[in-house]
Amino acid sequence: MSQIVEKMRQEIMDRSAGFEEQTKGTKDEYNIYREHIQYVYKYVVRLSKDKNVDREALELAALLHDISMTDMALDRSRHNEYGAEIAEQLLRENNYPEDKARLVVKCILNHSKRRQQYRSTEEEQILVDADGLSHFDVAKTLYSLPSKVMGLSEEDSVRFVQDKLTGDYEELSEDLKHLVKEKYDRVMAAKCANDLFAV
Repeated sequence: MSQIVEKMRQEIMDRSAGFEEQTKGTKDEYNIYREHIQYVYKYVVRLSKDKNVDREALELAALLHDISMTDMALDRSRHNEYGAEIAEQLLRENNYPEDKARLVVKCILNHSKRRQQYRSTEEEQILVDADGLSHFDVAKTLYSLPSKVMGLSEEDSVRFVQDKLTGDYEELSEDLKHLVKEKYDRVMAAKCANDLFAV
């Protein structure tokens, strides 16, 4: 792990811990590093192995892609835009090469499904794949957003998770879908929260 990657890993860990402390005991309590980003990072490392990509930029994008989610004041529906801005500022403050910083920012900005038409690099797709694959590892955590934070019924919360994972599955590279096909099928067959938790 390079020095800048380690520094940004510590940054997101600190911000995640701060958010968790700030929201302790509330419906919003969450540690995004522990419950999501570390999984995305592991998938990025795995998926970029032996590929002709900028691995350091990808690792930075994995660590910083949801950094704006640690700030309650920011609109979560635009987390990719705010995350790109925060990442750009952090990388500039650390004198990270501008061309590499642009790639990190582009990956973060375009990891949202709403911006898939703007993706043009393999790094961007690897981040999307890593993000999507990670969601299949944490179906129980995904369920807590609609059920606890949004206050949806169990049926609607299950449907929310099914819709989310359907979107992730559809965006995955074709050669990776087999990795989560069985989990995807079980999620789609889920009738209640316990069915999801068994995934």
